[in-house]
Amino acid sequence: MLSSQANNADIMKMALPTVRGAKPLLTEQQQVAREPVAQQQSAIKWMVETENGAVKLKPLANTSQVDVTTVSIYQDEVEAPTALKFMGQRIDISVKVAEFKENYVKNYTLTKSHNLMVARFAEFKTAFFGYLLSLCGVASEDIKKLRDKALQDGIHQNKMLFEENEYNGELLSIVGGGGKKAMRAQQKVISEIRNQLIAQAKNLGLPSYYSQERILDIQITQCQRIVQKFGEEKVNLEYQLAYLGVQKAVN
Repeated sequence: MLSSQANNADIMKMALPTVRGAKPLLTEQQQVAREPVAQQQSAIKWMVETENGAVKLKPLANTSQVDVTTVSIYQDEVEAPTALKFMGQRIDISVKVAEFKENYVKNYTLTKSHNLMVARFAEFKTAFFGYLLSLCGVASEDIKKLRDKALQDGIHQNKMLFEENEYNGELLSIVGGGGKKAMRAQQKVISEIRNQLIAQAKNLGLPSYYSQERILDIQITQCQRIVQKFGEEKVNLEYQLAYLGVQKAVN
């Protein structure tokens, strides 16, 4: 009787998948063997989460099958081009990087000019040379350093030109310029250059650098330079006079 029931149970287990239309049951070893194959066939794996008593399925990328990096791993895609083709001609731009940097710095300084037209045209050229530097593989951090260098060079040049202009103005006031009319014209030029340099200083980030006190200090310093130059000229003339006197006595 027991043997007959066992045989009937075996027959039901064998017939159950066929009746229900399901696939034959797999052993534990067969399931383990098939698991890597199933993972290889799908780029998505599912995670079961329980929220407020409800079971939810969360899709996740199967990183073993899908490359989810955002950085290119191919060398050809990250290398900057070393040449451009223009009208069928190949132009090597890698050898002109130093020239592009020099032009970029020069034109970026001109963007701070008091002249609006000059500044706008320099902005266009700065953008163009910046684009060429990017094509040559120059990093954005290096281009920013070039802008900082151009700004510092522009500030240094502005201060130097302002001092030279005040030197010329003070020297003109001492020596004169050939008549009152010519004197007024020359002073007008000096004043116009001064105003242009002050406007340029504002564009360079020094809006209140040239105050009345600072301009007066610069003028005093330039007067001291003029006195020093006159002293050097005096010593030179005295030396020449003494040398000529000795020569005359010898003869």
